[in-house]
Amino acid sequence: MNDDFNIDDYLNDPEFENKMEAYRESMIHEAIEANYDNIKKNGISDWHIRHMEKGDLLELKETLIYMTKHFIDSEQYEKCGLLKSELEKIEMILERVS
Repeated sequence: MNDDFNIDDYLNDPEFENKMEAYRESMIHEAIEANYDNIKKNGISDWHIRHMEKGDLLELKETLIYMTKHFIDSEQYEKCGLLKSELEKIEMILERVS
């Protein structure tokens, strides 16, 4: 074990919070892009969403809404159309189970 590591060195770094926030944002961006690429390649299975619990459907809906807002903020409007059609499938299923 390295005895030279001291967490206080990081916590006292005035840029530490900024670096952590930048890292968090980077990870969110990567996850959104990976999710979008998977949806574009495979779609979201109608069968799968019909068999999801209502809570899981609501979480999926919130994820797609979050992704849509991300693409609007970054002016990648062409990606919003695909997400909108997937959201509509989810909303149709939610109407049936509500």
